[in-house]
Amino acid sequence: MTLGRPTSGGRDDLPGPPATTDFPDHPTLVEIARRQTQIEVWEALSVGGYRFAKPGTIISFLLIVVSVFLIVTPVPPNWPWNVPLSIATIFAAVVMVVCGLLWLDKPQVGSPPEPLEIVPFSRAENLHLMNDQAPEQYCAFCSCPGCGDEATHLVRRPADNEPEWATVTRHCRVCDREWAQA
Repeated sequence: MTLGRPTSGGRDDLPGPPATTDFPDHPTLVEIARRQTQIEVWEALSVGGYRFAKPGTIISFLLIVVSVFLIVTPVPPNWPWNVPLSIATIFAAVVMVVCGLLWLDKPQVGSPPEPLEIVPFSRAENLHLMNDQAPEQYCAFCSCPGCGDEATHLVRRPADNEPEWATVTRHCRVCDREWAQA
């Protein structure tokens, strides 16, 4: 009893996959998730600066104006509050400068990263990859070598132009990748 399928002779008479290996790039699900994270980070950085900078600058400027007015004018009883009010004014001035610089700062985030999409595998690509594939043990639940999807992929009998050692051919629903298993 043999585990492989019967063959009708040599494999020299069967048409092979095209000689060209100029196939498109196929991103995996992990690469797509990483790119989506990069896009979210870019969107977070390109909101136009810092949200608290403009109100922080305006509020601290108003506090400085009011506190300088109270420090300079002889409004009774202001003499016990001059020193703490002066210290608070210095802190407000530092806050105003920092918030003002952040308000004027425009982060250079560049252009947004392009989103990645699943590119379906063609029959020629699948044949090319299957014929170059090392024998793989059959496993009911496995990950797709094309996109990384972990599932119970569709199973079918191998065709004549697929590897001789294959007992089944798996098919991924996500990226249309096919691969052989023994």
